Amino acid sequence: MLDDASWLVNPPLIASGIIVFLTGIVLSLTGLLAFWILAVAGLGMTVWGVFGEKREEIVPENPGMKFCWYCLREIPVDAEVCGYCGIKQGLLEKP
Repeated sequence: MLDDASWLVNPPLIASGIIVFLTGIVLSLTGLLAFWILAVAGLGMTVWGVFGEKREEIVPENPGMKFCWYCLREIPVDAEVCGYCGIKQGLLEKP
């Protein structure tokens, strides 16, 4: 089961939960009495990330389309500039 990452339903939520939990633990070591709020929230985020529902991947309806990285509207795959927001598509290049 642990050979692949299929059990990770939402890896970013799991990572965030671990960071929040560890922050709560550090605060407990410093003597802050409200550390348990962060510790419980972090554990909850991690559990939700592992056992929550798997999200469906969003794909454009038309195979010849892609999503604009800024406004998320469907634009043609070969478009260099989004027709809706005017943002240049593709990787950011240094001048």
